[in-house]
Amino acid sequence: MDAALMLGRGTGLFFIILFSARGSRAQKGDGCGHTVLGTGSGSLASLGYPFSYPTDSVCEWEISVSVGDTLLLRVAELDIHSQNCQVSYLRLFNGIGGSRTEIIKLCHGDVSGPRMVKSDGHQVTVQFMSGPQNHGRGFFLSYASSQQQDLITCLDKGNDFTEAEFSKFCPAGCLTDFGEVSGTIPHGYRDSSLLCLSGIHAGVVSNVLGGAVSVVSSKGIPHYDSSLANNVTSVAGNLSPSLFTFKTSGEFV
Repeated sequence: MDAALMLGRGTGLFFIILFSARGSRAQKGDGCGHTVLGTGSGSLASLGYPFSYPTDSVCEWEISVSVGDTLLLRVAELDIHSQNCQVSYLRLFNGIGGSRTEIIKLCHGDVSGPRMVKSDGHQVTVQFMSGPQNHGRGFFLSYASSQQQDLITCLDKGNDFTEAEFSKFCPAGCLTDFGEVSGTIPHGYRDSSLLCLSGIHAGVVSNVLGGAVSVVSSKGIPHYDSSLANNVTSVAGNLSPSLFTFKTSGEFV
């Protein structure tokens, strides 16, 4: 089991290191939002996401997976409206500490940059910096070890995929207080529902560890019920073109 140690706290700045059998991960700064740093996968966001991020803030996350593995990082959303790329940006580095080297720098809502980034080694530093303007939602990304080539993000919805049946890997940290799930088992989830959050609701994936999901799409139904399960509240929904359910060991849930 991981242990957390608070190393220090100052004015607007804190450091947290998590220790595990596979290494350590840390976050530091005053601009850190939703953060779940698992040993094999995780998710993180700027402070305030999906609303405006604070001005003049910074956060760094240090991520490690098992030695010998590399990391896949998927940027689900990047929304930085400042035109000053020197003070407002998202940067990804190979490695941690003084020996780290930059992989890519994304700024001012740079939608032309890659949505998936691969590291050279088993450690990555993610850095988010904001300047005096905060006109933007910030960012949200998810990561996993390179063994999970079918990684998706917590923001992917059922209707983002066109296959009738498919398997994906949901990262740790998809139990968020934003995003919507509509429907329940065994009837299925509305196609506009967040896929991984629906998987947590259905009990087929863990928020702490993440995990693979097998998904089957079918024709939508006139009404979707609401329910509370696994700390996720689904809402009622109306007719949709399609729905999805999850399959485990040959059975639908």
